[in-house]
Amino acid sequence: MKFLYIVTNVKRIFLLLFFTLLFGCQRQEGPTGYKAGPGKYPGDNSYIVETCDEEDFLGLWWTFETNNVVANTIVPSYKDYCTYVEEEFVFFWNLEEQYGFYNYDYYWKCANENTMHIIDNNTGDVIEIKIYGMLGDGCYDVKISYDIFNINGHVCPCEYNGP
Repeated sequence: MKFLYIVTNVKRIFLLLFFTLLFGCQRQEGPTGYKAGPGKYPGDNSYIVETCDEEDFLGLWWTFETNNVVANTIVPSYKDYCTYVEEEFVFFWNLEEQYGFYNYDYYWKCANENTMHIIDNNTGDVIEIKIYGMLGDGCYDVKISYDIFNINGHVCPCEYNGP
């Protein structure tokens, strides 16, 4: 009985530590977009610059990078993919194993000036990507939200190495 009590307490401590690390290490959400120029309210001399523009992503190769421990542990293979984005399809290319596949099931659009929605037409699932702005190296600072998961990271250009 005492052994069962110790095991239960160890589980509780482990779960508490895990969730503390998971949520304690996440970067706080920052401002979306950035301010510039004259605003829409009297006396407001600023406006939000659009950070979500479909044309910025079409016809280019992209990869996702994050320091999120949970994402890197549960789905480590995302690092191996370089993804080509078009209006009608998305092409996933595995850089390590040199194979790829088309997916025609995703529909994506800018929901507003700083948020992109990616919709899986088969399941109806919606992935929300908040685009905080472009970094100096061509990468975008983003927060990806799907179901209960929120992952901060960067969407960066990548080099296609296929045939």
